[in-house]
Amino acid sequence: MELVNNKYNCTGCGCCEKLCPNSAIKMKEDEKGFLYPEIINKYCTNCGICKKNCPNIEEKIDNREIEIYAMKNKDNQIRETSSSGGIFWEYASIILKNNGVVFGAAYNELHEVEHIKVENIEELYKLQGSKYVQSIIKNTYNEAGEFLKKGREVLFSGTPCQIEGLKNFLNKKKIDNSKLYTCDIICHGVPSPKVFKDYLKDLEQKYNSKIKKINFRYKEDNYTQNIKIDFCDGERYISNYFKDDYFYKLFLNDFILREACFECKYTSFNRVADITIGDFWGIEKSIKNFDDKKGVSLVLINTSKGKEIYEKIKDKFEIEKTCKENCIQDNLVKPRDKIKEYDKIWEEYSKYGYKVLKELIKKEEL
Repeated sequence: MELVNNKYNCTGCGCCEKLCPNSAIKMKEDEKGFLYPEIINKYCTNCGICKKNCPNIEEKIDNREIEIYAMKNKDNQIRETSSSGGIFWEYASIILKNNGVVFGAAYNELHEVEHIKVENIEELYKLQGSKYVQSIIKNTYNEAGEFLKKGREVLFSGTPCQIEGLKNFLNKKKIDNSKLYTCDIICHGVPSPKVFKDYLKDLEQKYNSKIKKINFRYKEDNYTQNIKIDFCDGERYISNYFKDDYFYKLFLNDFILREACFECKYTSFNRVADITIGDFWGIEKSIKNFDDKKGVSLVLINTSKGKEIYEKIKDKFEIEKTCKENCIQDNLVKPRDKIKEYDKIWEEYSKYGYKVLKELIKKEEL
């Protein structure tokens, strides 16, 4: 049985692998560095559970009334270490203070991005900040399910496709999700983990030192889209999209996105999570004098659970209620457009490696 015959149909959420009763599916990295399910035929019984529970096959998104806010944390220290307005920190803190568990994306010791669990506020910093790489889900769907069985609250954050993968997993396993809270991000699309590794290796060679820490949203000089990389020898690299950072430009110009991102069904105001968070780009056009250049969160309250948490944390924020018309941005309206050179770029990359992508950016700047 062939599970994925078109890569545009697979987001890599890993739900099929986790649900297979015979362990006949393994997530395997392709030539671009993205994970796709591969079937081990000798174990497959053609039960069809994988296809029946694939989030990308069946449309499940409904039309709900949502509330939309611009929010910025009153605690400047929290906002300083957050991607935008500091909403996730407060949301997660409420869960942790109630003996809950929070799941989200973090860097491991190899600077790969993977989902982990956090059970105390002291470790919450690991989940803060944007990681512009598709994270590896690992065993976190199962772990979240086990905590829910024990009656503990669980907050699971991630891309919309990961959230729906989790929900499908829990539903198939018939696990009570009444104590599950979910948070998805307004996603530009997920770039290649393989290219990200090449990028980091290139910087280590340039600085002749190993990388110690990565921050994609270092807030300096009232600009929230700097990348800052600290090296073990004390050196550091700081750049942004408008200067000369190769990875930022490859990502934001859609050169290295996963193919499914070009047909993403989650790019709308009909969300799968209880709360949706992202940067409030263009806020200066609709809400005057609210943006102080230190980060403002665009927050969509999508369900009663989302509203429940919002009521508990709202006093910690400066807030302006707004509407859909005031926060239209590409990633909430339609999927990214596949660039004409996409296939050619990857073909060249497979032959010559990362240097091809660097040359591409240099040509774009001419």
